[in-house]
Amino acid sequence: MKGYSRYFWSIHFIGDIFFINISFILMYYLKFKTIDFSDEYRFLLIIFNANWILVALSLKLYELKRLKRLDRVLYNLFKAFVFNAFIISAVLFSLKRPDFSRVFLYETYALLFVLILLWRYSAIKLIYLYRKSGFNYNRVIIIGGAEVAKQLYTYFISDDVLGVRVKGVFADSNLSFDTKENIQTGGLDEFKAFSLDNEIDEIYYTLPLTYTQKIADLVNFCDKNMIRFKVVPDFRGFLFKRVNIDFFDDVPVVTLREEPLTDFVNRVVKRLFDLVFSSLVIILVLSWLYPMIAILIKLSSKGPVLFKQVRSGVDNMEFMCYKFRSMTQSVDADTQQATKGDARITKMGAFLRKSSLDEFPQFMNVFMGNMSIVGPRPHMLVHTEEYSALINKYMVRQLVKPGITGVAQVRGYRGETKELKDMEGRIRLDVWYIENWSLSLDINIIFQTVWNAFKGDEKAF
Repeated sequence: MKGYSRYFWSIHFIGDIFFINISFILMYYLKFKTIDFSDEYRFLLIIFNANWILVALSLKLYELKRLKRLDRVLYNLFKAFVFNAFIISAVLFSLKRPDFSRVFLYETYALLFVLILLWRYSAIKLIYLYRKSGFNYNRVIIIGGAEVAKQLYTYFISDDVLGVRVKGVFADSNLSFDTKENIQTGGLDEFKAFSLDNEIDEIYYTLPLTYTQKIADLVNFCDKNMIRFKVVPDFRGFLFKRVNIDFFDDVPVVTLREEPLTDFVNRVVKRLFDLVFSSLVIILVLSWLYPMIAILIKLSSKGPVLFKQVRSGVDNMEFMCYKFRSMTQSVDADTQQATKGDARITKMGAFLRKSSLDEFPQFMNVFMGNMSIVGPRPHMLVHTEEYSALINKYMVRQLVKPGITGVAQVRGYRGETKELKDMEGRIRLDVWYIENWSLSLDINIIFQTVWNAFKGDEKAF
């Protein structure tokens, strides 16, 4: 990387430390009308700085190369602030230092979060503008002319802010795609001279990996001329969009699916969110809603208030899922889905299902840890067995906790699955959720779920 990119992490780091101290000093002045720190607050300022450095480096907060999604920046900062607050609290508690003003700490954290967020946003926008103006870019060439080269070329020319300028495409056969007029094309025997004449920074190799001698020759050429050489393997045979490559000593290991929730920190954040959210719903809503709905269910039909059914959970472990009973009791409840106009649905049940109120007892499942607020919907055991034999990626959804709502539900795959393609669409979105999880995504899905409940969902029956 060149120019700004080389110092990307250090610029953000210096800015963070600057705003930590500015926030601390400003709030101290507003609180105590002086900037002459007492020994206790001077010690606290040192702890603030050291703790931020420790947390930021532990969470790799400054790995922001060519970052484009602001929601990721916000999420990373949220994680850092949560852990920072936990560590600060633990340090002060262990040192038995109750003499610090809690209001001061809260206000300092609030100001710091706003300042650093604005700083991140401004810094990212500045680099966007800088690159869009034609500065700070890498000159690259692509080796190969097949589909992978085409996809890479299309990506590089799609956005100026990527910081990449494609200067040439060279292949051992005719290109399968058209290039812009200002981009040089030619055979493999031409790229070396072109690379030297045009001061190329990076070469992307997209030909088969079996060309070992050719790759070795390219690596030697690039090393000799200080050009970065990058191999683009062809993973089109897989349906996975993201792969990770780790090294066990010198052995490369390719992981075909990125799963954010395999990270311990992410799991803790999601579980804390689930606990807080479910607790609030249980205390503030379910505490008075449950007895009210229970009475109406009892008046409308015979049977229990809750419908309890064993369903498939995380790691395909079975758990008891709770819902308000919306149907008359029947022997086929564990095998037959509800359909439109289903005679088993009671009048009260029709309202509960239409309004999604029948799902509210599942907040107890979330609180107990069987479910999450957001995740793939839990299926009946018979459906797990049936569809896992028909759909290749079906069991991937069992890698995470099932949810009260999910991305498939808010994107039109709620309710009855009449055809196999309906379930395939649901599974595709469930797998996408597992690979792209973030706290901001969960919150977005919750808002969409609430909105759909208010405006009405034609598949809610």
